[in-house]
Amino acid sequence: MPNNETDASVKPAFDADTVVVLALDVKSETAESGFERRYYACRGTRLPDGAPVEPSLGASNARELAQKGAFTEFKGRIVFAVYPTRTYSEGFGGGMFTEIAPEDRSVIRGLKRRFPGRVDCVKIPLSATSLFESIEDYFSGVEEKARYSEERAASAGKAEKRRIAEASPAPVAFDAGYIRNMGDIFKSCITKPNRQDYMWLVTKTFTLNLAIRLFFVVRSVNAGELAVSRAVISTSWYQLQDAVFTVFGQTYMKFLGKMTPMVKLRNAAVGDFVFVYIQLCSMEFINRLVLGPLGMNPLVYTLHGMGLIFANILQGMISGGPIIPAVNKMRKVGVISHSTMMHFYQLASLTMHFGLFATFGFQQFYAILTGAVLVLAWGSYLIFSTMFEDPAFDLMQDEQALLLVDAFAGRCFAVGGGHA
Repeated sequence: MPNNETDASVKPAFDADTVVVLALDVKSETAESGFERRYYACRGTRLPDGAPVEPSLGASNARELAQKGAFTEFKGRIVFAVYPTRTYSEGFGGGMFTEIAPEDRSVIRGLKRRFPGRVDCVKIPLSATSLFESIEDYFSGVEEKARYSEERAASAGKAEKRRIAEASPAPVAFDAGYIRNMGDIFKSCITKPNRQDYMWLVTKTFTLNLAIRLFFVVRSVNAGELAVSRAVISTSWYQLQDAVFTVFGQTYMKFLGKMTPMVKLRNAAVGDFVFVYIQLCSMEFINRLVLGPLGMNPLVYTLHGMGLIFANILQGMISGGPIIPAVNKMRKVGVISHSTMMHFYQLASLTMHFGLFATFGFQQFYAILTGAVLVLAWGSYLIFSTMFEDPAFDLMQDEQALLLVDAFAGRCFAVGGGHA
């Protein structure tokens, strides 16, 4: 940046009326990823030497800055600069970084509401910045640093490919690479269960859910419609599914998030919805195969039985299929936190019990329930898919500006909190 002894003809990267807000990961001992998302604000002219903490801006992060209006005194533009994040996983493969965190979207919306027409959003591509490799002990070891180097080298080509695809989207797009690499994608999403997961295992899986399932099977056994052996196998199968998806709910949600771009309708990514549909179809077929004919349900492998199961699956998927994808969308746009997302996921799984009415032959009541769920599930999915569009981003390509921002980001990372 120029000073009194610098040639006045040199144009500064940021003028005196600009406020720069950084979205940056800092180290965290409590976060699962080892990082948490923080926000730092600095006057454009202070980027070369500004300290990470400057009380004059009056708040500890960008969300508070937007709410309290600390930028009111500044009449220029607000540049919201986003560094790649390790706090959120999205998209293909087991990459370390994602371009933008859900919290970034939320903060941007807050800034734009507070300062309409004054917010410019820029991404700092992984291929352009040298920030991460310049920070001592940022990577946990040689292997992690090697993964970063590979990802950084590939990021420029991926960005250009994505830009071209978004400029002229196909009506329907399917990326078979997600199927070929499904194993690696799943491995990258494996997350150690926490206390919250085990709490739901006790209160939901082996209390409420088990009680509901036992009600259905005991009723059918007492009516002479279901053999005890089939009842035991069916209940065990249901409980196994429930336990796995409860304890490893975080892994499942991350996996669905990464499968989202597998299928696209124009610019809408619906891969998570397609995956859930196929998964539920397979599991329900096995459920009914074990149970045999019950109530209004014939044998599942007859023409009538096959037609009914596909009709019921279609009913269930059309009505409740978007629930989990809708929760993912809510998280992606920054409306809910990761913890809230996991609670919603567990609560949403309770709607799976509605399928028991169809499985055990209560077809009319099942139709009423699916109709009610349809309004809630699709309404939520459409709202968070269409009404929370990503902000338009430019890439920070000015070398002088990038050097200034990188230097300031390094100072912010060193202190790990606050604002500037």
